[in-house]
Amino acid sequence: MQAEAVFGAVERIYDAAVRPEGCADSLDILRGLVGADHAVLLTREADRPPAGLGVGVDGGAVRRLAEAAGDGGAAAEWLRSLPAQRAVASSSLIADADFLRTEMYNEVVRPMNGFRAGVYAWQGRLSSRMVAVCRPRQMRDFEPAELKALQLVMPHFASAQRLRRRLASSDLLVAGSQAALDALDSGVILVDRECRPLFVNRRAEEIGRQHRGLRLSSAGITAALPAETALLRQMVAAMAAILARPAEGALTRGAAAASARLCLSDPEGRAPLVLTVAPVTAVDPADGRCGPARAAIFIAAPDEARPVDGRALMTAFGLTAREAEVASRLASGATIGSLAAEWGISVNTLRGYLKAVFGKTGTCRQADLVRLVMQGFAAA
Repeated sequence: MQAEAVFGAVERIYDAAVRPEGCADSLDILRGLVGADHAVLLTREADRPPAGLGVGVDGGAVRRLAEAAGDGGAAAEWLRSLPAQRAVASSSLIADADFLRTEMYNEVVRPMNGFRAGVYAWQGRLSSRMVAVCRPRQMRDFEPAELKALQLVMPHFASAQRLRRRLASSDLLVAGSQAALDALDSGVILVDRECRPLFVNRRAEEIGRQHRGLRLSSAGITAALPAETALLRQMVAAMAAILARPAEGALTRGAAAASARLCLSDPEGRAPLVLTVAPVTAVDPADGRCGPARAAIFIAAPDEARPVDGRALMTAFGLTAREAEVASRLASGATIGSLAAEWGISVNTLRGYLKAVFGKTGTCRQADLVRLVMQGFAAA
């Protein structure tokens, strides 16, 4: 599966995090990525009954799945057999002929018109979650390339859901609370229609000091490149235009459905900043009244201190240990010249490793490789 499709799915999943129907929208994105008939999310937490959400499937069938996931239910043992944080085809867990005879299939899966599934699960001591993208029995099984795409996207699905829960708990989209915004570990800036900052949280201030791709001033937010500044201001103006009336203290349905993404280049060649711009009418943190904020800018910054999971890189793309180390070190800020000197090899040899990494990861430029590694394989 092409890397562009995976990157596009990741971007849309993060965009969905700010929408009211964001969780269902994210499931639908996963369904479309691999051409599935339907998708379900199942959540189990200690001292609470299991809960389910589905797209492309009847709500009653999803409720039956949730009920069957409880202790002693038809789905409980099957769910416990799922490997943690690894995308697998359900056919690799149990043979088709054996699955057809199970209570899980006859009582839960068959009413959903399902049979073949690509599954990804998170298993914890107090909670677990499972996402399954499913196809009917008459359709083909999930191919390795499709499972690989799920493996790459699912960590971002989880991150987007955490962001969504954090936004909901802080009431950010409704109130713009200063304390809640400052508590976030993501950069957040509230701006007016002219892209002038009305509120900058602590993390955004830190990013502005450290990353030359973003410049903050009372006159307006600018990028290192004039073209990127112009595009950012066009996005903010478009978000402001979505709001039909002046600030009302809450997002309209149309505003909630819109967002845009932009990468800001770093003149020093480091990984770009990723900005997500969404429309918002917020309560002014200074006096609690509805203020002039028209857009919220969420900033994802490269974090050179985060370790990269080299083993996961090797597994996902078939890299050798040295190729995975090249990708990891470049993503962490090293240069080709510094690596060649450190390892006592020629720059041409190092470039040979990098060319092999490009071919296996489906990237063409070092910046794209760094973005892929930091977004999918750096520790949270």
